[in-house]
Amino acid sequence: MSTQNLDAPVSREAPGAPHPLLRWAPALSAAAAFVLYAALSVIMWRSFYSPSWDLGIFTQMMTRYAEFSAPIVDIKGPDFNLWGDHFHPILILLTPLFWLWPSGLALMLAQSALFAASVWPVVSLARERLGPRGMWLLAFSYVFSWGLLNAVTAQFHEIAVGVPLMAFGLVWWVRDRRLPAAVAIGMLVFVKEDLGLTVAMFGLAVWLRSRADIRWAAAFALWGVAWLFYSVVFFLPAFNTEGQYDYTSNVAIADVLSEGLLIKIGTAGFLVLAMGIVGLRSPFALLMLPTLGWRFAGNVEGYWDTSFHYSAVLIPVAAVSLLDGARRGERTFAPLVAAVAAVALFSQTHLNLLWEADRYRVDGAGAVAAAREYDSVVTDIRLLAYLAPHMDVYWTGSSEDAEPEAVALRSDDYEQDIDAWAEARYGGEWSTVHDSGGYQVAVRDGTQ
Repeated sequence: MSTQNLDAPVSREAPGAPHPLLRWAPALSAAAAFVLYAALSVIMWRSFYSPSWDLGIFTQMMTRYAEFSAPIVDIKGPDFNLWGDHFHPILILLTPLFWLWPSGLALMLAQSALFAASVWPVVSLARERLGPRGMWLLAFSYVFSWGLLNAVTAQFHEIAVGVPLMAFGLVWWVRDRRLPAAVAIGMLVFVKEDLGLTVAMFGLAVWLRSRADIRWAAAFALWGVAWLFYSVVFFLPAFNTEGQYDYTSNVAIADVLSEGLLIKIGTAGFLVLAMGIVGLRSPFALLMLPTLGWRFAGNVEGYWDTSFHYSAVLIPVAAVSLLDGARRGERTFAPLVAAVAAVALFSQTHLNLLWEADRYRVDGAGAVAAAREYDSVVTDIRLLAYLAPHMDVYWTGSSEDAEPEAVALRSDDYEQDIDAWAEARYGGEWSTVHDSGGYQVAVRDGTQ
């Protein structure tokens, strides 16, 4: 039996049937989120906008799953097994999607749908706890949060599955639906190895909310720690070419307070604002600590700030912490703080893709069509995801040991014709078979 919060807000809905707009608010908010995230995804895909190699990596991985084979991802390096990189077995569930539509765009739209699904439980709980005004403010701050927007424009990552699991799990727990909440939170260990610590921390939050839930708390703690230990000590090293967990070397605890301190303080502060400040009262706020811990202890600068996808799973934590911590007089103030902070941080997102897509656009369609005539290709991050479902694809930065039939690159990036670059890199004689949109496709002589 959980303890009762006498300061917990109550619904402002009038007796009787609620207004239709209020009744449908969770669905409308989720639909708006999907339209927004999907629009950004389609714009990026059509513009050949790729901020990193990750979409290519996951597209190649899902192509392997769809073929019922191990996830050999040559983009990371020839014959690289992605089971030795990060622990995300839950992504196997997306395999049917690639049977129907083998495309990087399919993954981005799936992520858009998963993020949008997380909106539903959060707005539903906000409707009960904040009333109409606070609910709409929180819905806005959540849908337009920098954490989710930057995850969308960073393109697909395994964390796409973790965001709705976190949102549904926390809301179900607040509503005292223990079993479905436990399933959702427990499944986070299969999203990424570090989330085992987050699940363990959820156990602590459960105990702080109600000492009577000590068995639940212990179960979450043991489950999370056990899967973290198994994945990092046994599973990942077993498939890693070096027999190790690669990311231990990224930890530099001694530099936590000396490197990028202002950036780290800023990121933590933005999350506090996303919680409407009052979310700090909630034990659920503790769930941010494991993710922030490894990020701030890491020596990779991209971990520290608000960019990319690293804060996505923290956004439902922030929203539910706000709902859990807000008292009667804060039902408008707290979500207003979160909404204003979301608007203020638009400049830290790529929301401008909606109206400035041409600024990022390149013409890679011709190069993709030409390269697909061959069995293997080396290319840049822009074209990886477009070619991965159709052929063996290597990335220029990790292709030293590859023996490709074709190379598809922009000559301006290398200040020379690509056939000359390929001859210097891979040996033999090469000829240019395609040249358009700034891209050249060169092939090894004898493969035309």
